[in-house]
Amino acid sequence: MSKRHLKAIAAPKSWPIKRKEHVYIMRPNPGTHKFEESMPIALILKLLNQIKTTREAKYLINQRKISVNGKPVKELKFPAGLFDVVSFSDKFFRILYNKRGKLIFKEINKSEADNLLYRIRDKTKLKNNKLQLNFYNGANIIVDKDEYNTNDVLVISDMKIKEKVPFEKNSMVYIIKGKHLGNIAKIEEIHEKPPLNNLAKISIDKMKIDLPKDYLFVIGKSSPIITLK
Repeated sequence: MSKRHLKAIAAPKSWPIKRKEHVYIMRPNPGTHKFEESMPIALILKLLNQIKTTREAKYLINQRKISVNGKPVKELKFPAGLFDVVSFSDKFFRILYNKRGKLIFKEINKSEADNLLYRIRDKTKLKNNKLQLNFYNGANIIVDKDEYNTNDVLVISDMKIKEKVPFEKNSMVYIIKGKHLGNIAKIEEIHEKPPLNNLAKISIDKMKIDLPKDYLFVIGKSSPIITLK
């Protein structure tokens, strides 16, 4: 069972909050995102200056006016995290990192908000030659053909695959962990043989370095397919 309270000073470093303003801060419920990669929806609304009190957040949620990835939120502590799209009052925000490792909320348009990005964590074979794709955020989808690889990213709308963005040489990636968090890079080489088979060589800021593959999130073949700036 998760703890109900969280001291502000102990909140994840990724949260863009003033830690000395309050002793306690709302803790997100367990969800599909890791604790340090998500924030409770009520806190997000406060940071976006949409509400001043938790009571106002509760009212909006009860009126089904707040959605995450197109689905109405039912709980104040619902965890929204990296690459999720938060929407209200015809406004849409995708959750990203800045280069200081803080979660930020980038406003996007409606057409982009309908496209959600899911990175394939692994695959599971099912009966009747079906294949289940398991995503980094706990979601999954069943497909007929095995034409997807681990670390590929799928653009999904209404749980239907619109596009595959392959994890391959020359693809653009968004760094989601480590000291280069929040930066955009290009894949130069994907190591396949041990002991480097969990690494990929990327180019960033005129230098080339090896990073773990799970630090990298593909965002386009030659340019980002989502708004990052």
